[in-house]
Amino acid sequence: SQLTQSYISMGHLGGLVDDPNYPALSVLNGVLNGFGGRLFNEVRSRQGLAYSVFGYWSPNYDYPGTFVAGGQTRTEATVPFIQAIFNEIQSLQQSPISADELAYAKESILNSFVFNFQSPSQFMNRLMRYEYYGYPADFVFQYQRGIKATTVADVQRVAQDYLKPEEITTLVVGNAEAMEPPLESLGSLVQMLDVTIPGS
Repeated sequence: SQLTQSYISMGHLGGLVDDPNYPALSVLNGVLNGFGGRLFNEVRSRQGLAYSVFGYWSPNYDYPGTFVAGGQTRTEATVPFIQAIFNEIQSLQQSPISADELAYAKESILNSFVFNFQSPSQFMNRLMRYEYYGYPADFVFQYQRGIKATTVADVQRVAQDYLKPEEITTLVVGNAEAMEPPLESLGSLVQMLDVTIPGS
Protein backbone atom coordinates (compact mmCIF):
# COMPACT_ATOMS: atom_id res chain seq x y z
CA SER A 1 0.00 0.00 0.00
CA GLN A 2 1.09 3.57 -0.65
CA LEU A 3 2.22 5.79 2.20
CA THR A 4 -0.31 8.51 3.01
CA GLN A 5 2.04 10.37 5.36
CA SER A 6 5.52 11.81 5.09
CA TYR A 7 8.08 11.51 7.85
CA ILE A 8 10.48 14.44 7.79
CA SER A 9 13.80 14.93 9.60
CA MET A 10 15.86 18.07 9.09
CA GLY A 11 19.07 19.25 10.69
CA HIS A 12 22.64 20.44 10.69
CA LEU A 13 25.67 20.10 12.97
CA GLY A 14 25.29 21.82 16.33
CA GLY A 15 27.49 22.54 19.34
CA LEU A 16 28.49 21.82 22.92
CA VAL A 17 26.77 22.20 26.28
CA ASP A 18 29.61 24.40 27.56
CA ASP A 19 29.07 27.01 24.83
CA PRO A 20 28.57 30.38 26.58
CA ASN A 21 25.40 30.82 24.52
CA TYR A 22 23.84 27.52 25.62
CA PRO A 23 21.36 29.24 27.98
CA ALA A 24 20.14 31.57 25.22
CA LEU A 25 19.87 28.61 22.84
CA SER A 26 17.79 26.78 25.45
CA VAL A 27 15.42 29.74 25.63
CA LEU A 28 15.26 29.72 21.82
CA ASN A 29 14.24 26.05 22.09
CA GLY A 30 11.45 27.04 24.43
CA VAL A 31 10.15 29.59 21.95
CA LEU A 32 10.38 27.29 18.93
CA ASN A 33 9.56 23.83 20.26
CA GLY A 34 6.99 22.02 22.34
CA PHE A 35 3.36 22.58 23.21
CA GLY A 36 2.86 26.33 23.04
CA GLY A 37 5.95 26.86 20.88
CA ARG A 38 5.93 28.56 17.49
CA LEU A 39 6.14 25.35 15.48
CA PHE A 40 3.16 23.84 17.28
CA ASN A 41 1.08 27.01 17.13
CA GLU A 42 1.88 27.96 13.54
CA VAL A 43 2.62 24.77 11.61
CA ARG A 44 0.26 22.40 13.42
CA SER A 45 -2.55 24.52 14.84
CA ARG A 46 -2.89 27.52 12.52
CA GLN A 47 -1.82 26.03 9.18
CA GLY A 48 -2.90 22.46 9.93
CA LEU A 49 0.18 21.04 8.21
CA ALA A 50 1.39 18.58 10.82
CA TYR A 51 0.34 15.61 12.88
CA SER A 52 3.48 16.28 14.90
CA VAL A 53 6.23 18.88 14.61
CA PHE A 54 9.44 19.65 16.50
CA GLY A 55 12.60 21.72 16.27
CA TYR A 56 15.38 22.29 18.79
CA TRP A 57 19.10 22.85 19.41
CA SER A 58 20.51 19.66 20.96
CA PRO A 59 24.14 19.99 22.17
CA ASN A 60 26.39 17.29 23.59
CA TYR A 61 28.97 17.36 26.38
CA ASP A 62 32.13 16.41 24.48
CA TYR A 63 31.32 16.44 20.76
CA PRO A 64 29.05 18.63 18.63
CA GLY A 65 25.36 17.93 18.81
CA THR A 66 22.77 18.89 16.23
CA PHE A 67 20.00 21.28 15.40
CA VAL A 68 17.07 19.07 14.45
CA ALA A 69 13.55 19.70 13.20
CA GLY A 70 10.83 17.69 11.53
CA GLY A 71 7.64 15.78 12.13
CA GLN A 72 4.84 13.98 10.34
CA THR A 73 2.43 15.37 7.77
CA ARG A 74 0.07 14.14 5.08
CA THR A 75 1.78 13.42 1.77
CA GLU A 76 0.36 16.36 -0.19
CA ALA A 77 1.45 18.78 2.56
CA THR A 78 5.10 17.67 2.58
CA VAL A 79 6.62 20.65 0.77
CA PRO A 80 4.48 23.28 2.57
CA PHE A 81 5.43 21.62 5.88
CA ILE A 82 9.16 21.89 5.11
CA GLN A 83 8.74 25.47 3.92
CA ALA A 84 6.84 26.35 7.10
CA ILE A 85 9.71 25.14 9.29
CA PHE A 86 12.21 27.19 7.29
CA ASN A 87 9.87 30.19 7.62
CA GLU A 88 9.81 29.87 11.41
CA ILE A 89 13.61 29.66 11.56
CA GLN A 90 13.91 32.77 9.40
CA SER A 91 11.31 34.58 11.51
CA LEU A 92 13.41 34.01 14.63
CA GLN A 93 16.42 35.42 12.83
CA GLN A 94 14.70 38.45 11.32
CA SER A 95 12.35 39.62 14.09
CA PRO A 96 12.64 39.81 17.89
CA ILE A 97 10.47 37.43 19.90
CA SER A 98 7.84 38.94 22.18
CA ALA A 99 8.36 39.61 25.87
CA ASP A 100 5.63 37.06 26.63
CA GLU A 101 7.42 34.38 24.60
CA LEU A 102 10.66 35.12 26.45
CA ALA A 103 9.00 34.94 29.86
CA TYR A 104 7.13 31.71 29.04
CA ALA A 105 10.25 29.96 27.73
CA LYS A 106 12.41 31.02 30.68
CA GLU A 107 9.77 30.05 33.23
CA SER A 108 9.29 26.62 31.62
CA ILE A 109 13.03 25.89 31.72
CA LEU A 110 13.51 27.09 35.28
CA ASN A 111 10.45 25.16 36.51
CA SER A 112 11.79 21.97 34.92
CA PHE A 113 14.72 21.98 37.35
CA VAL A 114 12.35 20.85 40.10
CA PHE A 115 11.92 17.52 38.30
CA ASN A 116 15.65 17.12 37.65
CA PHE A 117 16.52 17.14 41.35
CA GLN A 118 13.76 15.13 43.00
CA SER A 119 16.17 12.67 44.62
CA PRO A 120 19.78 12.61 45.87
CA SER A 121 20.63 10.07 43.17
CA GLN A 122 19.52 12.45 40.41
CA PHE A 123 21.70 15.18 41.87
CA MET A 124 24.69 12.84 42.23
CA ASN A 125 24.29 11.54 38.68
CA ARG A 126 24.41 15.08 37.36
CA LEU A 127 27.52 15.92 39.41
CA MET A 128 29.22 12.74 38.20
CA ARG A 129 28.41 13.63 34.60
CA TYR A 130 29.94 17.09 35.04
CA GLU A 131 33.04 15.58 36.64
CA TYR A 132 33.42 13.00 33.87
CA TYR A 133 33.23 15.57 31.08
CA GLY A 134 35.37 18.17 32.87
CA TYR A 135 32.57 20.65 33.62
CA PRO A 136 32.55 22.73 36.83
CA ALA A 137 30.54 21.23 39.69
CA ASP A 138 28.27 24.29 39.78
CA PHE A 139 27.57 24.19 36.04
CA VAL A 140 23.83 23.76 36.54
CA PHE A 141 23.70 26.92 38.65
CA GLN A 142 25.71 28.83 36.05
CA TYR A 143 23.18 27.60 33.49
CA GLN A 144 20.26 28.78 35.64
CA ARG A 145 21.80 32.23 35.97
CA GLY A 146 22.32 32.29 32.21
CA ILE A 147 18.66 31.45 31.59
CA LYS A 148 17.51 34.24 33.92
CA ALA A 149 19.84 36.74 32.22
CA THR A 150 18.77 35.89 28.65
CA THR A 151 17.11 38.78 26.79
CA VAL A 152 14.97 39.13 23.69
CA ALA A 153 18.04 40.39 21.84
CA ASP A 154 20.06 37.34 22.96
CA VAL A 155 17.51 34.96 21.43
CA GLN A 156 17.54 36.76 18.09
CA ARG A 157 21.34 36.89 18.13
CA VAL A 158 21.80 33.15 18.69
CA ALA A 159 19.12 32.40 16.09
CA GLN A 160 21.17 34.41 13.60
CA ASP A 161 24.53 32.99 14.65
CA TYR A 162 23.71 29.32 15.27
CA LEU A 163 20.77 28.36 13.04
CA LYS A 164 21.97 27.86 9.47
CA PRO A 165 19.07 27.16 7.09
CA GLU A 166 21.45 26.96 4.14
CA GLU A 167 23.26 24.02 5.79
CA ILE A 168 20.17 21.99 6.67
CA THR A 169 19.92 18.49 5.24
CA THR A 170 16.36 17.20 4.93
CA LEU A 171 15.34 13.54 4.89
CA VAL A 172 11.82 12.71 3.73
CA VAL A 173 10.32 9.22 3.92
CA GLY A 174 7.13 9.11 1.89
CA ASN A 175 5.45 8.69 -1.48
CA ALA A 176 7.33 11.14 -3.71
CA GLU A 177 4.97 10.63 -6.65
CA ALA A 178 2.04 11.95 -4.62
CA MET A 179 3.82 15.06 -3.32
CA GLU A 180 2.41 18.18 -4.94
CA PRO A 181 4.31 20.40 -5.35
CA PRO A 182 7.28 18.02 -5.73
CA LEU A 183 10.34 18.14 -3.48
CA GLU A 184 12.33 19.64 -6.36
CA SER A 185 10.27 22.82 -5.99
CA LEU A 186 12.23 23.58 -2.81
CA GLY A 187 15.16 24.47 -5.06
CA SER A 188 17.63 22.13 -3.39
CA LEU A 189 19.47 19.08 -4.63
CA VAL A 190 17.08 16.13 -4.24
CA GLN A 191 18.41 12.58 -4.14
CA MET A 192 15.74 9.87 -4.45
CA LEU A 193 16.26 6.50 -2.76
CA ASP A 194 13.93 3.56 -3.43
CA VAL A 195 13.29 1.82 -0.12
CA THR A 196 10.41 -0.31 -1.36
CA ILE A 197 10.32 -3.67 0.41
CA PRO A 198 10.58 -6.42 -2.24
CA GLY A 199 7.31 -8.24 -2.71
CA SER A 200 5.30 -5.66 -0.78
